[in-house]
Amino acid sequence: MIKIKDIYAGKPDAKDEIEVEGYEKFLDSYITPSCFDADNLINGTFCFISGYKGTGKTALLYYLQDYVSNIDQSTVTSFILFKGDYSDIERQEMLHLSKRLVSTISISNDIILEGEDFEIIWRWLFYIRIWEDNKNSNENLFLKDDKWKQFESIIKKINNIANKRKLVIPRIFKIGLTMTQADTSIRPEAEIDFSDPQATNTAAYRKLVKYIEELDAIFPTLQRTDIPYYIFVDELEAYYGEDKVFKRDLKLIRDLIFTIKKLNLVARNMVGGKIKIICSIRKEIINSINRFVVTKELNKTTSGFDVPLNWNYSNTNSFEHPILKILLKRILMAEKLPDTIENEKQIIKKWFPASIEDFDAASYILNNSWFKPRDIVRLILTAKTGLSGENTSFNANTFHLIRKEYSRESLNEIREEMRALYSENEIDTIFSCLTGFRKVFSLKNIEERIEKYFSQTFLKEKLQDILQDLYRLGVLGNYSRIGDLYRWQHKGDDKLILSDDWGITIHFALQSILSVNSKLDSGLNNYEQRIKVGNCYESIIINFNNNYIFVEFENNQKQYTGYINRRFSYMPDSKIKEGASLNAQIIGYDNTTKNWSMIIKN
Repeated sequence: MIKIKDIYAGKPDAKDEIEVEGYEKFLDSYITPSCFDADNLINGTFCFISGYKGTGKTALLYYLQDYVSNIDQSTVTSFILFKGDYSDIERQEMLHLSKRLVSTISISNDIILEGEDFEIIWRWLFYIRIWEDNKNSNENLFLKDDKWKQFESIIKKINNIANKRKLVIPRIFKIGLTMTQADTSIRPEAEIDFSDPQATNTAAYRKLVKYIEELDAIFPTLQRTDIPYYIFVDELEAYYGEDKVFKRDLKLIRDLIFTIKKLNLVARNMVGGKIKIICSIRKEIINSINRFVVTKELNKTTSGFDVPLNWNYSNTNSFEHPILKILLKRILMAEKLPDTIENEKQIIKKWFPASIEDFDAASYILNNSWFKPRDIVRLILTAKTGLSGENTSFNANTFHLIRKEYSRESLNEIREEMRALYSENEIDTIFSCLTGFRKVFSLKNIEERIEKYFSQTFLKEKLQDILQDLYRLGVLGNYSRIGDLYRWQHKGDDKLILSDDWGITIHFALQSILSVNSKLDSGLNNYEQRIKVGNCYESIIINFNNNYIFVEFENNQKQYTGYINRRFSYMPDSKIKEGASLNAQIIGYDNTTKNWSMIIKN
């Protein structure tokens, strides 16, 4: 009998999953995002994959590596991974070098920010990466003509001594070709010694800039062989902390984005086979760059060149949702069953109850997620531990056992995402304010709470900006007492609405760990008395025309009006009369007409 503990979970981070579990298991369990067109990213002008933490950007890079290799077995792929491989010392060395470069020479017409500009250094690092990849590919990526010999000669003039007390920035490129370690024994011959980044050897730095400019001129003239070549760049992190370090890292990321776009545009016009650099970027890092440093029109750079990674799906209450497909596939793997529609139906029937806490099983799981693959990984990992691991299905008892731990891990994930915007103390203050508060509240409610308990904190001055950040990050959503309606960022609803018609609600999955109570804002009706989507009412026709039937119905001794679109609900003309009754079901609320939208229920 297969138990929950037997289900393959993987790891929250794709890089860790592949290192621990292996590439094959990762690919076997992988599901492509909704509406994702790999060909468009591989063959078009797109070069960035953007998304929030946990949406699967790194996993998608690994999937694309396998995808392009399957198209052409000769394809060469190279990864640049920064997580864990890019130390603060190396970032600081880039800062020192950057200041030296722009203090001695003006770099074209780019904006110079406080004596720092990292674009020229990123180009240098990519040129070295390309040169090393060609070496590791038996020199099969470029024609070895005079242009390539010039390019290689200049590369070899740049010192790359692997010593932490010397300029060792290219050391960050440790991950090599197709999941194997690169040959780190290949090092350029030194003509210029940058052994001390603090040195005032401006002549040497001028010479380095001159070399990089020569590489800029030669690179577009290189001739490629017909072997496809892709460089995948994983996201580079930045955390709010020491101001200088934080802003330095944001500028590093900003200029990395500029560099990748420029090199891709150059490579598109290169003679011969394709070179494509594809980079994943966190949306919250982009928001942080826009907030804390001069952007140099970053939005224009990414606009039209990024593929947003989301898992939205029109039917949010069904096991057809791609996020739930991830869960089903991993159960199928445990059951050793082929991934077919019939087997999926059997798994759903066997592993999930019809309802959980008055919700159907699919809706319950999705309501406790942010439509991210990492939510499913977290769900399985949490369920595999403790008593729930022995269960043979995801029944109501399973979700009861894991609720608190799943909530805790979800909060930790969001706190990690918030580190691009707030300090640890500020994050603690935000969640201290929300802990023990209401599940649904108004702007006035939260203002009163801050005034009473947190008046000496930054919450009072920046409340509305903080609320918008929390909405974007999925901590908060909107709730309307009319129609029991919700708005969430992960369902495509932009910006938190602050009005009398919409309340503010804490995400379902966070309510347990934040110990929120069910007391609603005084302006909201009791849950049992609200009109909800799906409710049916005996309704009286009060008017009609060729397109609509207008009805009146009663709920808790109050009269309400609604309308039925005749295109979607059939009723014989002979029965459509004023005063006639019919059974109608609520399908939504029309804020424009202030009427309920309904359909005839037979």
